[in-house]
Amino acid sequence: MAGWLEGEPMYADKQLVIRHTVPAGGLSFSGILDIFNADSVASCLSSQLDGQGDLHIDLSKVEFCDVSGIRALVSAAETAGDGRRLVLHGLPPLLARVMTLVGWGDLPTLSLCGCSAEQP
Repeated sequence: MAGWLEGEPMYADKQLVIRHTVPAGGLSFSGILDIFNADSVASCLSSQLDGQGDLHIDLSKVEFCDVSGIRALVSAAETAGDGRRLVLHGLPPLLARVMTLVGWGDLPTLSLCGCSAEQP
């Protein structure tokens, strides 16, 4: 993560902005996550998973996420290694339910945090 300033966008398109945030190593998503930016999201997440510790993601400002967006998050979690986890904060209840029903919520490298985005 060297070279990134907190709050600085690491990715932005017409629908979605991804910023570095507290805690260190975390990211905040704002906007729409769908088939048009899912590949870019997956790349951003992969680039952040080479460090140490859990990667915290604030999704509380996501307005919409389709299955390709969910899949980008799950794929990143599946590639996390060395005891790392992708911790999702502020996940809308319906999205959390879908991820749980299909079994993605049971991945050891993915944590669906029931806390608010401000409480990692």
